[in-house]
Amino acid sequence: MIKVKLLVNADRIIGVRASGHSNLDKSGSDILCAAVSTLIQTAYLAIVDIYGDIPYKERDGYFEFNVPDGHDADVIIRAMQVGLQDLASGFPQNLNLEEA
Repeated sequence: MIKVKLLVNADRIIGVRASGHSNLDKSGSDILCAAVSTLIQTAYLAIVDIYGDIPYKERDGYFEFNVPDGHDADVIIRAMQVGLQDLASGFPQNLNLEEA
Protein backbone atom coordinates (compact mmCIF):
# COMPACT_ATOMS: atom_id res chain seq x y z
CA MET A 1 0.00 0.00 0.00
CA ILE A 2 1.13 3.55 -0.74
CA LYS A 3 0.75 5.84 2.24
CA VAL A 4 0.76 9.59 1.70
CA LYS A 5 0.74 11.77 4.77
CA LEU A 6 0.07 15.48 4.40
CA LEU A 7 1.52 17.23 7.42
CA VAL A 8 -0.79 20.04 8.52
CA ASN A 9 -0.29 22.98 10.85
CA ALA A 10 -2.97 25.65 11.35
CA ASP A 11 -5.01 24.43 8.37
CA ARG A 12 -2.00 24.61 6.05
CA ILE A 13 -0.13 21.69 4.50
CA ILE A 14 3.48 22.12 5.60
CA GLY A 15 4.95 18.81 4.46
CA VAL A 16 4.43 15.77 2.25
CA ARG A 17 5.57 12.24 3.12
CA ALA A 18 4.94 9.31 0.76
CA SER A 19 6.00 5.71 1.32
CA GLY A 20 5.30 2.23 0.10
CA HIS A 21 4.26 0.51 -3.10
CA SER A 22 0.76 -0.15 -4.42
CA ASN A 23 1.60 -3.64 -5.73
CA LEU A 24 -1.01 -3.33 -8.48
CA ASP A 25 1.57 -4.46 -11.01
CA LYS A 26 5.30 -5.11 -11.35
CA SER A 27 7.77 -2.27 -10.95
CA GLY A 28 7.76 -0.06 -14.02
CA SER A 29 4.21 -1.06 -15.01
CA ASP A 30 2.25 0.07 -11.96
CA ILE A 31 -0.10 2.86 -13.06
CA LEU A 32 -1.06 3.88 -9.52
CA CYS A 33 2.54 4.19 -8.42
CA ALA A 34 3.29 6.22 -11.55
CA ALA A 35 0.32 8.51 -10.95
CA VAL A 36 1.14 9.15 -7.28
CA SER A 37 4.81 9.72 -8.08
CA THR A 38 3.94 12.11 -10.89
CA LEU A 39 1.61 14.19 -8.74
CA ILE A 40 4.04 14.47 -5.83
CA GLN A 41 7.18 15.02 -7.89
CA THR A 42 5.52 17.58 -10.15
CA ALA A 43 4.31 19.53 -7.11
CA TYR A 44 7.81 19.40 -5.65
CA LEU A 45 9.44 20.51 -8.92
CA ALA A 46 6.95 23.37 -9.38
CA ILE A 47 7.65 24.61 -5.86
CA VAL A 48 11.42 24.39 -6.48
CA ASP A 49 10.96 26.33 -9.72
CA ILE A 50 9.32 29.19 -7.81
CA TYR A 51 11.09 29.12 -4.44
CA GLY A 52 14.50 27.67 -5.28
CA ASP A 53 16.13 24.57 -3.86
CA ILE A 54 13.98 22.74 -1.30
CA PRO A 55 15.62 19.89 0.65
CA TYR A 56 14.01 16.48 0.29
CA LYS A 57 14.50 12.91 1.44
CA GLU A 58 14.29 10.09 -1.07
CA ARG A 59 14.92 6.35 -1.15
CA ASP A 60 13.18 3.37 -2.68
CA GLY A 61 9.47 3.81 -2.09
CA TYR A 62 9.91 6.99 -0.04
CA PHE A 63 9.80 10.74 -0.77
CA GLU A 64 9.44 13.59 1.71
CA PHE A 65 9.69 17.37 1.58
CA ASN A 66 8.58 20.42 3.52
CA VAL A 67 6.36 23.00 1.86
CA PRO A 68 7.58 26.60 2.04
CA ASP A 69 5.22 29.28 3.31
CA GLY A 70 3.60 31.12 0.43
CA HIS A 71 0.48 31.41 -1.66
CA ASP A 72 2.00 29.80 -4.75
CA ALA A 73 3.18 26.77 -2.78
CA ASP A 74 -0.24 26.42 -1.17
CA VAL A 75 -1.97 26.43 -4.57
CA ILE A 76 0.43 23.85 -6.00
CA ILE A 77 0.04 21.58 -2.97
CA ARG A 78 -3.76 21.92 -3.09
CA ALA A 79 -3.74 20.78 -6.73
CA MET A 80 -1.58 17.79 -5.74
CA GLN A 81 -3.96 17.03 -2.86
CA VAL A 82 -7.02 17.04 -5.14
CA GLY A 83 -5.33 14.59 -7.52
CA LEU A 84 -4.30 12.31 -4.66
CA GLN A 85 -7.81 12.39 -3.19
CA ASP A 86 -9.22 11.29 -6.53
CA LEU A 87 -6.73 8.42 -6.79
CA ALA A 88 -7.37 7.36 -3.18
CA SER A 89 -11.11 7.18 -3.83
CA GLY A 90 -10.52 4.98 -6.88
CA PHE A 91 -7.92 2.72 -5.24
CA PRO A 92 -8.81 2.59 -1.52
CA GLN A 93 -7.08 -0.78 -1.04
CA ASN A 94 -3.81 0.50 -2.51
CA LEU A 95 -3.53 4.17 -1.53
CA ASN A 96 -4.02 5.69 1.90
CA LEU A 97 -4.10 9.50 2.07
CA GLU A 98 -4.16 11.13 5.49
CA GLU A 99 -3.64 14.49 7.10
CA ALA A 100 -1.74 14.69 10.35
